Amino acid sequence: MGAIIRGMTKDDTERVGEILHDAFTGVATKYGYAPVMQSVQEGKSWAWAMFHYGSSEGIVAEEDGRVVGVVFLNKRGEHGGAGPMGIDPHFQGTTIAAKLMDALMEKGKCLSSLRAVQEAFNIRSFSLMYAYNFLPVTEVLDLYLNGNSKQPPDQRHSTIYELTAKDIDEICEYDLPRSQFDRRVDIAYFVRWGKVLVYRDQRGIRGFLACLPSAGSVQLGPLLTEGEEEAGSLFRYAVAVFKGKTCRTRVMARDSTLAHSLLKMGFRLYCLNLLMIKGAWRPGKYIEAFGRFPEGV
Repeated sequence: MGAIIRGMTKDDTERVGEILHDAFTGVATKYGYAPVMQSVQEGKSWAWAMFHYGSSEGIVAEEDGRVVGVVFLNKRGEHGGAGPMGIDPHFQGTTIAAKLMDALMEKGKCLSSLRAVQEAFNIRSFSLMYAYNFLPVTEVLDLYLNGNSKQPPDQRHSTIYELTAKDIDEICEYDLPRSQFDRRVDIAYFVRWGKVLVYRDQRGIRGFLACLPSAGSVQLGPLLTEGEEEAGSLFRYAVAVFKGKTCRTRVMARDSTLAHSLLKMGFRLYCLNLLMIKGAWRPGKYIEAFGRFPEGV
């Protein structure tokens, strides 16, 4: 009997969490990287969040009554994100991944583009994405900070404040024409479960940084700003707010001034990622950074 491809249900959450943990931990260990998730519970929390996330749709592969793979589609207006994707280690190298990608492509066929963040060291996954016409458009640095920075909040050149639910419209009006993604659902989620820090000076809003705490670390991103100076200020402020906690982010390698600023704060390089695109979307002129939730962008 072949694999059954269907929509994810609430009852799948625990199993999907196990798959995400095992898949991401397994591939990192294989290539000599420290595991991103420290426990299966982190994977289950990720699966729970993805299932309850308003713009996310989970697709699972079931073999003999047991879920063996999962991928998520995240729609944002006319663009979308692909991932995370995880395959039970015992089923990697089979047709499960291709069947899930076929289902993802079918559900996303109305979108003008899809994007995904791909670890450069994961050759098998890269080959799969490339086979479905995802092309790398820029390198992304995956950075982490082990909570040892002593940076104070940086408010020398601006006022940085925490976004509230009543101000979401304003930040979305700032974000949409710059990112080209309708991230209202994303921003509302970060406001509810984390923090969205906004950089504003006499010229108006100059950028924002979403921060999402979890059991294992704090995700810093997505970020979008007018320039690298504003981005650096937001990161310094966030590191001070979450002092003592491990922080992770992904910044485009092209933004070298920001990357050097983060290294001076104590961030270290975990690995190189590739931002892969299927369709028309391309990175704009603004400074952007990506988190890991929901699909890494």
